[in-house]
Amino acid sequence: MDIAREIRKAIETGTVILGTKGSMKALKNGEAKLIIYAANCAPDTKDDMAHYAALSNIPTYEYKGTGVDLGMVCGKPFIVSMLAVNSPGESMILSAEGA
Repeated sequence: MDIAREIRKAIETGTVILGTKGSMKALKNGEAKLIIYAANCAPDTKDDMAHYAALSNIPTYEYKGTGVDLGMVCGKPFIVSMLAVNSPGESMILSAEGA
């Protein structure tokens, strides 16, 4: 599976929250179905995310690139360290966890 293409498809056809603050809020509220974070995401942010993901039983996926790379995949001209997929739309992104 091309994870970059599936992220883009989820953004275009589903409901995706970009950014750490909004993603963490969706995670804490149990709204997110999947959390994707950049490989260079801050360690304390990763720890918080892992803690809440374990409590909520929400899968996470580490994108094998930087926040700049993830931002480019999302079609944004800025860094995206984390995103929450609330609704995958037409993408197969939910089967990406652990890929």
